[in-house]
Amino acid sequence: MDVNSREISELLHAHENVYILTHILPDGDAIGSALAWGTALRHHGKKVRIFCPGVVPRKYAFLPGVVAIENQFPANLPLGLVFVLDCGDLERLDYMKERVQSGLTIVNIDHHATNNYFGDYNIVDKSAAATGEMIYQLIQENNLLLSKEISLCLYVAIASDTGSFKYANTTPRVLKIASLLLENGVDPSLVSQKIFDEYPLSTVFLLRDTLNTLQLDQSLRIAWMSLHEDLLESYGAKEEELEGFVNYGKNINGVEVGIFFYHTRNGETKVGFRSKAVVDVGAVAASFGGGGHPRAAGCTIGGWENNVAMDKVIQAVREALLETETLNPEKCDLRR
Repeated sequence: MDVNSREISELLHAHENVYILTHILPDGDAIGSALAWGTALRHHGKKVRIFCPGVVPRKYAFLPGVVAIENQFPANLPLGLVFVLDCGDLERLDYMKERVQSGLTIVNIDHHATNNYFGDYNIVDKSAAATGEMIYQLIQENNLLLSKEISLCLYVAIASDTGSFKYANTTPRVLKIASLLLENGVDPSLVSQKIFDEYPLSTVFLLRDTLNTLQLDQSLRIAWMSLHEDLLESYGAKEEELEGFVNYGKNINGVEVGIFFYHTRNGETKVGFRSKAVVDVGAVAASFGGGGHPRAAGCTIGGWENNVAMDKVIQAVREALLETETLNPEKCDLRR
């Protein structure tokens, strides 16, 4: 069921306990949105707990309330209202999915084009730049407190999903919201430093080795890189440090799609996609069971050898590129 802010207010009035969940391998939009919504509801008198499968990346440690995020969803929680944020489907909750589905009322708040409306109640705005933009609107529409701490979390959410306001999803609406958050005391230079400009030495080593795997197809329109989990262990690095690697291939002059392959020890290949203008990589990712946005998406592939998985993904991107009106297949050989 699709709902509006009035119905959300009624749901909140009917529940004392509120549980907020977001996806595995959380990004700034996931963490910032969850913390902002949770803090606003606590000020509103609700008993709130926030959950995230796995580990919150270290670069978000400066956000107020982040230490209270839990990575296990207990089976004996009192009945309450569950908000699932920034998830296109419940699979993104990983090992928490089954317990969330055990009799709890779910409100799905998301902006992904591939969202499958899994909630008992759904607020899905595919035009929103970030889930943080939607949380800001809910806070305003329900007359909830917008403190400096909440504003910081929302700004991190929005800045993360817009690439610090560089991506094509940056709209006049989201810039106006960001401006209001700055007026509320957010320091944009601090946010930029923490989430975009600081990283451990191990990240530099990983990036160096990843760039050494860079390949382009004959059209010079598709670039890809790959990395195996064993390399992370050799540097004492964490998977979160790979965020943004996929952009290096995409950012090459003339390249339309960048792909990053991360091969895990359990035989899976995690794939990140980024495109500049014409290829809907969200649709490509969806064909492999993943999802995301037209310009940024991902999927996880199991059951194939690493090279086979890579070949299938690259071929799918080639086919998607050939289907675009801006590329004349007679003038550009996309065969490997």
